[in-house]
Amino acid sequence: MTPGSRIVATLPVAATGQIPIRKSRRRSDPSAVPRGWSRWLGEPRNTVFLVLASALFLGGGRKLLQWWRARAIVERLGEPNLTVEAIDAASGHGRAPLMELFRILTTAETESLRWAAGRALAVLWAQDNLIVEEEKALLLRGFTTTWQARRRYPRQIQGAIPITVSYGIPFLIEGGVGVGPEHLEWSHRIMGTRRAAHESFTSWKAGVGLAKFDLIPGDFDTNGPHRLVLQTRVRTHKLTDAWELDLPQIPFHIEFDSILTPEALFTLADASREAALARAVQLESIETNESNAVEYLPLNEEFAFRNAPQLRVMTPLPCDLAHTVEIEIEGVSGRFPGGAVVVSGQGATPESPAEVRRFPLGPIEAVPHDVIDRPGTRRVRAILKADPDRGWGDPEIRSIWPGTLETAWVNVEVARR
Repeated sequence: MTPGSRIVATLPVAATGQIPIRKSRRRSDPSAVPRGWSRWLGEPRNTVFLVLASALFLGGGRKLLQWWRARAIVERLGEPNLTVEAIDAASGHGRAPLMELFRILTTAETESLRWAAGRALAVLWAQDNLIVEEEKALLLRGFTTTWQARRRYPRQIQGAIPITVSYGIPFLIEGGVGVGPEHLEWSHRIMGTRRAAHESFTSWKAGVGLAKFDLIPGDFDTNGPHRLVLQTRVRTHKLTDAWELDLPQIPFHIEFDSILTPEALFTLADASREAALARAVQLESIETNESNAVEYLPLNEEFAFRNAPQLRVMTPLPCDLAHTVEIEIEGVSGRFPGGAVVVSGQGATPESPAEVRRFPLGPIEAVPHDVIDRPGTRRVRAILKADPDRGWGDPEIRSIWPGTLETAWVNVEVARR
């Protein structure tokens, strides 16, 4: 623009009285300009990029560290010198050791390792790290049953045969960090007993499964073998996934032997064993205390024993006990049934530590009214008679003392009801 044209351009502005202000140009101080990283970080785009890159790097490193630790745990589970502590530590690494834990649960040689793997899987279950199929697989592989019964019974046995079956998942811990027995409900039925009441499923119940029933020998017209079957169902209780599962049927075979006699359980009687049993089996009075509640053992509709004495048995014994108890009252003719006592597992380990077991008397069969006519103190004693039928009902009994045991006399107070 020439000087003349600049004057022409400013004339209109001058006519209005407005003179444009010309900004002065000052050269900035080079020391005030950011340099290097400071200048690079001053850009907003670069700052955002750095934050995202740091998050990606740190997060990926943490994931990599977790993966590395989980990999080390999995390798440790495959070592031959595996320990329970290493299995317990595997539950803190999510699903990474899942397959190894199932392998240990199925193939480990020792029960302690199998149960440790089951507990670790139960912890993963409580953390919702298992799917429904894996939860069911855990129960199927961990389900166990224990039949408390004999395989063979005498055909001449007269009384009912009690049988107990306990079942469940043995490695679950109640109140622990993993799924426990309180989170599972059970229902069962017993087939083959020839009893209609046993063939219906029981009501659902949480905790450890237990089935108790009696067999009547007369209900089986042949010696057998006869097949008893436990059918069990399980369902979850207060867990994330609700489902129900039919567990494998567990059979148990029994048979009756026409040659075997009930007295086959009797051991040989000798004086030394008789003396040892006489010292070990005693009737002792209960010390009364005003702060304790008073217990009464009915004799009939009118009278009862106040704080009836108990049978005290000091183990180990030279042989097992499977005896009925009869009560004899001094000055009264006759004896009155007063319960039974069963002590099994004796005679095999004489070095076992001494232990005192106490058995309450009763129930007592009704004593005739004319036998006791008023309250007061009486002397009583207990007479134990061998009962082979009762011995066959306990599979742990191997030898029963065949004779009769009599205790010393003790005082007991008779009270009016």
